[in-house]
Amino acid sequence: MPDNPAELPLTDAQLGVWLAERGGFGEPGAYQWAEYLELDGPVAVDLLATAVGRTAADCEAVNVRIEAAGSAAAVQWLVADVEHVVETVDLRETPDPDAAALEWMRAAMAEAGGCDAGPLFFGAVLRVSDDRTLLFHRVHHIALDGAGMALFAERVAEVYSHLCEGSPVPPSGWSGLRALVDAEKAYRGSAEHDADGDRWRERLAGRSHFPTLGAGPAAASDRSLRAGRDVPAAEFNELRDGARRLGHRWTRLFTAATAIQLHAMTGDRDVVLSLPVAGRSAELVRRVPAMTANVLPLRLRVDPAASVGRLLDEVAEELRAVRRHQRYRGERLRREVDCPDDGRRFFGPVLNIQRFDRPLRFGSVTATVRNLQAPPSEDLSFFAHDRGDGELRLDFDANPANHGEELLRGVADRFPHVLRQVARAERDTPLARIATTTTGERRRLVALGTGAPASAAPADTAVGRFADRVRRTPDAFAVRCAGTGERLTYRELDGRAAVLAGALVAAGAGPERTVVLLVERSVDLVVAALAVVRAGAAYVPLHRDDALPRQEAVLSDADARLLVTDRHTGGDAIVTYARDRGLRLLDVRAAPTRPPMTRPPGPGRHRTLSPA
Repeated sequence: MPDNPAELPLTDAQLGVWLAERGGFGEPGAYQWAEYLELDGPVAVDLLATAVGRTAADCEAVNVRIEAAGSAAAVQWLVADVEHVVETVDLRETPDPDAAALEWMRAAMAEAGGCDAGPLFFGAVLRVSDDRTLLFHRVHHIALDGAGMALFAERVAEVYSHLCEGSPVPPSGWSGLRALVDAEKAYRGSAEHDADGDRWRERLAGRSHFPTLGAGPAAASDRSLRAGRDVPAAEFNELRDGARRLGHRWTRLFTAATAIQLHAMTGDRDVVLSLPVAGRSAELVRRVPAMTANVLPLRLRVDPAASVGRLLDEVAEELRAVRRHQRYRGERLRREVDCPDDGRRFFGPVLNIQRFDRPLRFGSVTATVRNLQAPPSEDLSFFAHDRGDGELRLDFDANPANHGEELLRGVADRFPHVLRQVARAERDTPLARIATTTTGERRRLVALGTGAPASAAPADTAVGRFADRVRRTPDAFAVRCAGTGERLTYRELDGRAAVLAGALVAAGAGPERTVVLLVERSVDLVVAALAVVRAGAAYVPLHRDDALPRQEAVLSDADARLLVTDRHTGGDAIVTYARDRGLRLLDVRAAPTRPPMTRPPGPGRHRTLSPA
């Protein structure tokens, strides 16, 4: 074990975990990594346990004691000569060994505490059959990040293989935590640090608010919801072949598909993802298993009129830039760009790609790695696990404080479909051609559009659900604009939408009619969309940043007779074009103070639009 007789400050990343744990962002046990390796084949269980124990003893990061006296900053002390006892559990005689193993591992996870509650690392070997073994690791996130976990697993495989062969185990070549602490200190006082900060502040200019996919921002919960999907080897090969054909790596296709999915869910073309990075140099990644992970923003432009190739090129450029400037701390950046204090620590949904360069081989047996728990998600997290065994594992984690199981299942079902289309696209394929709904969802939509019977949920309407919410919580806030701070309660939103719906009906809106909305992303846009639906019509949004010919094409295709504008868009060139074509114009806030009808049309007056 590397010698570290003196106390050391925490790395910036360790300090972030320590503060999050102390600040109540999830229970202490939430900040644990947990995974297991499936070993299908003959395994020497005693040698495997020995390999885990020797690797843990050689890893300085899992052999520290973290202390903070009073108001003093937390520090870490090396605990010398720790003996890591790796438990061996035989489950071969249980009725369902695999289920028993999962239950055992989850119980071990539930027993985990905070970074000051005991050993930072725990390992066990579980036998589920004569030729099948599971190697379980649980480690506190303050000790190891994703790169550190991968380095640890690779070393266990190396030690085990040498023990099986009876050959000498070579030194790990690992350095201690002092190398990281010294490197961080030097970086913070360097011109490179200042230049990186300038670059990040410039990159986020005009963007201090980051949307959430949930009902509202929320701090991370104790545990995340999870849905997983396996990508078979043949389909993973197709993804890699498609990436080569498009001139990119498959990881960039995964990133682009994530941005497309989020654009579809939010309508936002300025997509910002949270990207975990190592936060240290490549040399230190290779020789110091530890916790220095950083989370930085990945800002991408998703324009439906742009091509797949253009988005992939932008992804590649942005990823390179993030790697070049990855040591600048994300938590510092959030403070510097005046992010709202809403309990979040990152910049939006998380994109996390974990790869092994080669398969993990324990002697003659190749391991398959299964992640059981990652640190808690504060929004929605997209994980891709390439463990070098030919398959790709997709995991989707969500914060139960602001997401539900239904949303998570929907994302898990749709995303592989989006990823598959990106892999099969040509460079000049418009992003608008990438369908973000599944085949089953489109069939149900077609059935609804043609009036065919559908085995769906009970017949209700968006208008009816909204009215019910107004009755139940009239004074709760329904919508808030981050840019202006304006917000409306459900009662206020209902009143404004009713007024505008009356004006729309008086101007000719109703079933089988289309209303075009040219309204900035604001409270007004929500009012306008709700008003059109209440009037029984359909709405088509126009985007101001689209080229005029595209706006004209959308307006013509919509066959609309009404255009709703706001105080920002009333003077746009497309408004003149619409007026010349005979469209009636309505300002979203210039409707009469009283609607010309006593109430907006009820559910009985709504009809489904027939396809053109």
